[in-house]
Amino acid sequence: MNVVKIISLAIAFLLFASASSASEFLSGTGTVVETMDSAGYTYVLLEEDGRWIAGKQLEVLPGEMVRYENAVEMGEFHSRSLDRTFEQIAFSQRLELVNPRIRSDHADSNAMAIVGEQLGITKSTDTVTVAPEAGEIAPLDGGKTIDAIRTEYQQLHDQQVAVRAKVMKVSKNILGKNWITLQDGTGSAPGNKLLATSAELVEIGDLVTAKGVIKTDVDLGSGYKYKVVMEETTFTK
Repeated sequence: MNVVKIISLAIAFLLFASASSASEFLSGTGTVVETMDSAGYTYVLLEEDGRWIAGKQLEVLPGEMVRYENAVEMGEFHSRSLDRTFEQIAFSQRLELVNPRIRSDHADSNAMAIVGEQLGITKSTDTVTVAPEAGEIAPLDGGKTIDAIRTEYQQLHDQQVAVRAKVMKVSKNILGKNWITLQDGTGSAPGNKLLATSAELVEIGDLVTAKGVIKTDVDLGSGYKYKVVMEETTFTK
């Protein structure tokens, strides 16, 4: 048997072996019941068909829904990093959340910008400012500090309060409002920020007096929840 025939047979064998271990491209959605991360990949087990899907590492929790595209299913795949063999698993070129959630109870305007992008409206500006240091901003006479608002938020529900703070981020026209993140140097991360909604606009870096009504456990739907928000906010410099 000459060299050309040997090479041809070898190529045919490799193609057959690949075809026997990988099926057609798969795409779909599913609810995650189990997930794990390893070596830059996220592995998710889907409730609907019991299928494992793997893709580029993604922050996902059980109960959330993912979308996968152009996935190739492999049989008897052994992951060295997990030291686990999957009877069947599909590797996706694109794995993403169907409805990205804001997981922080104290989401800021940057997270709201994601909502805005999904709705096709203006996202947050990229301007950056330095957060105020402790004691840098004098507390407002008769007002509250952000730390006090975050601590007493349940008692302050539906009450109007005022705070002196620095504008850290601004997201315009999201769900019909402008979303402004404030800091005054009090509290510790992640509870050192206050999210305010307003019909008014301010500039990042502005030192303002913000006056508004405290709302608690605000649920915008689709997983977007906030422990405390200052609504109907007005600003003076």
